[in-house]
Amino acid sequence: MKKVNHTSAGISRAVLLSLLLLLAYSFNGVQAQDTSTEDVVTDFLNVYQTTTGKMVQLAGAIPMDTYDWRPAEGIRSVREAILHVASGNYYFGSMLGFESPEGVDPRTLEQSGMNKDEAIATLEESVAYVKSGIQNMSAADFETKIDFFGNEVTKRQAVFVLGDHAAEHLGQLIAYARSNAVAPPWSQ
Repeated sequence: MKKVNHTSAGISRAVLLSLLLLLAYSFNGVQAQDTSTEDVVTDFLNVYQTTTGKMVQLAGAIPMDTYDWRPAEGIRSVREAILHVASGNYYFGSMLGFESPEGVDPRTLEQSGMNKDEAIATLEESVAYVKSGIQNMSAADFETKIDFFGNEVTKRQAVFVLGDHAAEHLGQLIAYARSNAVAPPWSQ
């Protein structure tokens, strides 16, 4: 009887199986990364929508005659704080590579003197602009490095700063509202 060398056949099968498993694992890793980016974007946009939605609600609850109120000389008024967030949205968006809407100059929004309805509409438009831009970013876009106030950061990091900026000024508006006996609508 002829003796068959099972050892070399076994090794070849093991090597082939290992390569197939490695290839499958690599493919799954790429898929998981894309899903993870999508999940992070979805989660960010949900939190951002909650924050900016509360800001819009609060801006609507604050009476027009309080829009020029400021806690001290040299500090932003209610109107300026609302428009500062809109301005920041447009400014951060342009840094992220989003095309700026025609006629919008983030440098002049804060001091534009808009009335209450105009300020709220401008805030809402700036939020829609940011959300649309972020939704259209690819996973690779989030990893692109940009100059961000003299620091090299990824666009992903800049997006998180944009969200933090909105949350910071929501807190400011809550303090402004409560200082003027206005309760945030979601807390009543």
